[in-house]
Amino acid sequence: MLTKITDHIYQKAVPLPNNPLREINVYFVTGEKNLMIDTGFNRPECEAALQEAIAELGIKEFDIFITHLHSDHCGLISKFSQAGNCLLTGETEGELINFEAGNLYWNMLDDLFIKYGFPKANFGRNTDIHPGRKYCNAGRVDFTYVKEGDILQYGGYTLQAITTPGHTPGHMCLYDAENKILFCGDHILGTITPNICIELGVENPLQDYLNSLAKIEKLDVSLLLTAHGTMVSDMYARIQELYQHHEARLQEVLSILTNEWKTAYMVAQDMTWEIMCKDWESFPAPQKWFATGEAISHLQYLYFLGKILKEERNGIYYYKKAEDIKG
Repeated sequence: MLTKITDHIYQKAVPLPNNPLREINVYFVTGEKNLMIDTGFNRPECEAALQEAIAELGIKEFDIFITHLHSDHCGLISKFSQAGNCLLTGETEGELINFEAGNLYWNMLDDLFIKYGFPKANFGRNTDIHPGRKYCNAGRVDFTYVKEGDILQYGGYTLQAITTPGHTPGHMCLYDAENKILFCGDHILGTITPNICIELGVENPLQDYLNSLAKIEKLDVSLLLTAHGTMVSDMYARIQELYQHHEARLQEVLSILTNEWKTAYMVAQDMTWEIMCKDWESFPAPQKWFATGEAISHLQYLYFLGKILKEERNGIYYYKKAEDIKG
């Protein structure tokens, strides 16, 4: 279904088959120039839904803005690129999206998770079944890079680019100050908390995310347009809930750490997850991956605060409470 949000802004709920997220909200800003914000997975179901929305809007030409590198947001960018349109994103995300199109990125990411204790796959690479890899953009993209503070003009709106790293290294939002509208991608979600996960070249993603939340909290926003789930009526209240969620997570991680060294994978097993499985062994492999990534981000945050210690043994990282270390 195509939903009109306000003048010249439309939302299309694009299905994400066999995925816990179920849908992504793709936005269209229409006018003399048209803009599509994000795309969905590189899957025929996503492509068909977007083609349906484009036909219903009656637009033939449009630019595409990608909020971040995850495949449910950029998987179809090559298929929807056409002569004369601009493919827009931040440079950090653009470089990663193009790197992601090859095997090296996914092999390096698998190696990184293994360093944090994730078991080696017995079927090849863990990332072979990662939905981000299975449904990612098929080839390199010639992006036009957008920088912090750059202005995009579509549908009578003045959209300012705001970098909000954390969920990904270069996640970007679009903000119209006059109309108090924020297209926030996955930076803020209403029904779930954005996954904060370790990424290549990033050491403390949770700190980055909390800094980005504080940055967005200073904006005057009355209409928050999120990429997943239902509308968020009060952005500021939701930001407070996200702060509280991560503080509770940090306390949980501290309580799990004892006087024994543990990997992030070991910590993830004892964390609380909202998933319909009887135990950790019943988790689908991709969900174990995302859970471990969350554990890593919280452990790294505590490590950089000096509250826990980190040690590498035989190529694997282990963590332990700082006060449990005897000199």
